[in-house]
Amino acid sequence: MTRAMGQAIARSFRRVATPLLWYYAVAIAVPVANGAAGNGTGFVEHATFVLVLPLVFIVLAGITVSVFHD
Repeated sequence: MTRAMGQAIARSFRRVATPLLWYYAVAIAVPVANGAAGNGTGFVEHATFVLVLPLVFIVLAGITVSVFHD
């Protein structure tokens, strides 16, 4: 990974940090507060999907911007 690509990925994370934290709060904290985490309804799979997939998309967006912008 080049320095420019790393910087583009870091910029992507900085841009989406606040909305991503709100998304995590709504998609994970609210179900936990409602008791979904304790009754075996697939919450672990949901939480893993919610935590990992946006990060993958952010990294891909940063790489795309780095490749096509320069």
